[in-house]
Amino acid sequence: MSGQAAVIIRDKQWQVSLATSYLELIQGLSGLAQLSQGTGMLFDLGNDTMFTVTTEKMLFPIDIIRISSTMTVTDIAHNVLPGQLVTSMTPARYFLEVNAGEASSITQSDQVAIQLVSSATPQQVDIAGFAAALLMISLVMSMVKIV
Repeated sequence: MSGQAAVIIRDKQWQVSLATSYLELIQGLSGLAQLSQGTGMLFDLGNDTMFTVTTEKMLFPIDIIRISSTMTVTDIAHNVLPGQLVTSMTPARYFLEVNAGEASSITQSDQVAIQLVSSATPQQVDIAGFAAALLMISLVMSMVKIV
Protein backbone atom coordinates (compact mmCIF):
# COMPACT_ATOMS: atom_id res chain seq x y z
CA MET A 1 0.00 0.00 0.00
CA SER A 2 1.00 3.60 -0.47
CA GLY A 3 0.62 4.29 3.23
CA GLN A 4 -1.77 4.62 6.13
CA ALA A 5 -4.07 7.44 7.20
CA ALA A 6 -6.85 8.30 9.59
CA VAL A 7 -10.12 9.47 8.05
CA ILE A 8 -12.42 11.47 10.32
CA ILE A 9 -16.03 12.34 9.49
CA ARG A 10 -18.15 13.80 12.29
CA ASP A 11 -17.71 11.46 15.28
CA LYS A 12 -16.44 8.55 13.17
CA GLN A 13 -12.80 7.67 12.60
CA TRP A 14 -11.26 4.93 10.47
CA GLN A 15 -7.66 3.76 10.20
CA VAL A 16 -7.22 3.18 6.49
CA SER A 17 -4.78 1.90 3.92
CA LEU A 18 -4.22 4.29 1.02
CA ALA A 19 -4.73 3.18 -2.57
CA THR A 20 -3.15 5.53 -5.08
CA SER A 21 -1.37 3.42 -7.71
CA TYR A 22 -3.23 1.82 -10.60
CA LEU A 23 -2.73 -1.68 -9.18
CA GLU A 24 -3.94 -0.63 -5.70
CA LEU A 25 -6.99 1.13 -7.18
CA ILE A 26 -7.93 -1.97 -9.19
CA GLN A 27 -7.24 -4.51 -6.40
CA GLY A 28 -8.82 -2.59 -3.53
CA LEU A 29 -10.34 -4.89 -0.92
CA SER A 30 -10.96 -7.71 -3.42
CA GLY A 31 -10.30 -11.13 -1.99
CA LEU A 32 -9.93 -9.88 1.58
CA ALA A 33 -11.85 -12.22 3.91
CA GLN A 34 -12.99 -9.46 6.27
CA LEU A 35 -12.33 -5.92 7.37
CA SER A 36 -11.78 -5.10 11.04
CA GLN A 37 -14.23 -2.63 12.55
CA GLY A 38 -12.97 0.96 12.33
CA THR A 39 -10.69 0.24 9.38
CA GLY A 40 -11.03 0.62 5.64
CA MET A 41 -9.37 1.68 2.43
CA LEU A 42 -9.17 5.21 1.03
CA PHE A 43 -8.83 5.50 -2.74
CA ASP A 44 -7.35 8.69 -4.23
CA LEU A 45 -8.23 9.22 -7.89
CA GLY A 46 -6.11 12.40 -8.16
CA ASN A 47 -8.92 14.80 -9.08
CA ASP A 48 -12.70 15.09 -8.99
CA THR A 49 -14.25 12.72 -11.52
CA MET A 50 -17.27 10.50 -12.10
CA PHE A 51 -16.45 6.82 -11.53
CA THR A 52 -17.87 3.35 -10.99
CA VAL A 53 -16.82 1.04 -8.16
CA THR A 54 -17.13 -2.71 -8.62
CA THR A 55 -17.48 -5.14 -5.74
CA GLU A 56 -17.24 -8.13 -8.07
CA LYS A 57 -14.50 -9.88 -6.07
CA MET A 58 -15.53 -8.64 -2.62
CA LEU A 59 -16.38 -11.18 0.05
CA PHE A 60 -18.42 -8.95 2.38
CA PRO A 61 -20.79 -5.94 2.12
CA ILE A 62 -19.38 -2.41 2.41
CA ASP A 63 -20.41 1.23 2.63
CA ILE A 64 -18.77 3.55 0.07
CA ILE A 65 -18.31 7.20 1.00
CA ARG A 66 -17.38 9.53 -1.86
CA ILE A 67 -15.39 12.66 -0.97
CA SER A 68 -14.65 15.71 -3.13
CA SER A 69 -11.29 17.47 -3.39
CA THR A 70 -12.78 20.14 -1.09
CA MET A 71 -13.01 17.41 1.59
CA THR A 72 -16.80 17.21 1.57
CA VAL A 73 -18.89 14.02 1.39
CA THR A 74 -20.62 14.03 -2.00
CA ASP A 75 -22.66 10.84 -1.56
CA ILE A 76 -22.79 7.50 0.23
CA ALA A 77 -23.68 4.01 -1.00
CA HIS A 78 -24.89 1.92 1.93
CA ASN A 79 -24.67 -1.88 2.25
CA VAL A 80 -23.15 -2.55 -1.15
CA LEU A 81 -23.15 -6.32 -1.62
CA PRO A 82 -20.46 -8.33 -3.40
CA GLY A 83 -20.92 -8.45 -7.18
CA GLN A 84 -22.40 -4.97 -7.63
CA LEU A 85 -21.44 -1.89 -9.65
CA VAL A 86 -21.92 1.49 -7.98
CA THR A 87 -21.67 4.64 -10.11
CA SER A 88 -21.09 8.04 -8.53
CA MET A 89 -23.84 10.63 -8.86
CA THR A 90 -21.47 13.57 -8.52
CA PRO A 91 -17.75 13.99 -9.17
CA ALA A 92 -15.44 13.00 -6.30
CA ARG A 93 -11.68 12.68 -5.82
CA TYR A 94 -11.68 10.07 -3.04
CA PHE A 95 -13.81 7.17 -1.98
CA LEU A 96 -13.67 5.38 1.33
CA GLU A 97 -14.67 1.73 1.68
CA VAL A 98 -15.67 0.59 5.18
CA ASN A 99 -17.75 -2.23 6.65
CA ALA A 100 -21.46 -2.06 5.85
CA GLY A 101 -23.28 -0.04 8.51
CA GLU A 102 -20.26 2.00 9.64
CA ALA A 103 -21.31 4.99 7.52
CA SER A 104 -24.90 5.03 8.77
CA SER A 105 -24.61 8.42 10.50
CA ILE A 106 -22.65 10.09 7.68
CA THR A 107 -24.55 12.49 5.44
CA GLN A 108 -23.93 14.32 2.21
CA SER A 109 -21.99 17.59 2.76
CA ASP A 110 -20.28 16.38 5.97
CA GLN A 111 -16.71 17.65 6.24
CA VAL A 112 -13.84 15.15 6.08
CA ALA A 113 -10.34 15.23 7.56
CA ILE A 114 -7.58 12.95 6.30
CA GLN A 115 -4.49 12.68 8.48
CA LEU A 116 -1.51 10.89 6.99
CA VAL A 117 -0.13 8.38 9.50
CA SER A 118 2.65 6.92 7.36
CA SER A 119 3.56 6.54 3.75
CA ALA A 120 5.65 4.09 1.88
CA THR A 121 9.14 5.39 1.38
CA PRO A 122 10.97 4.65 -1.82
CA GLN A 123 13.79 2.19 -1.37
CA GLN A 124 17.09 3.98 -1.11
CA VAL A 125 19.82 2.81 -3.42
CA ASP A 126 22.93 1.61 -1.63
CA ILE A 127 25.48 3.42 -3.81
CA ALA A 128 28.49 1.87 -2.09
CA GLY A 129 27.06 -1.63 -2.48
CA PHE A 130 26.19 -0.97 -6.11
CA ALA A 131 29.69 0.39 -6.82
CA ALA A 132 31.32 -2.61 -5.11
CA ALA A 133 29.22 -5.05 -7.15
CA LEU A 134 30.06 -3.16 -10.35
CA LEU A 135 33.77 -3.24 -9.49
CA MET A 136 33.64 -6.99 -8.84
CA ILE A 137 31.93 -7.60 -12.18
CA SER A 138 34.58 -5.47 -13.92
CA LEU A 139 37.40 -7.40 -12.25
CA VAL A 140 35.90 -10.76 -13.17
CA MET A 141 35.33 -9.64 -16.74
CA SER A 142 38.95 -8.42 -17.03
CA MET A 143 40.23 -11.83 -15.81
CA VAL A 144 38.02 -13.85 -18.14
CA LYS A 145 39.14 -14.10 -21.74
CA ILE A 146 36.16 -13.29 -23.90
CA VAL A 147 36.17 -15.39 -27.08
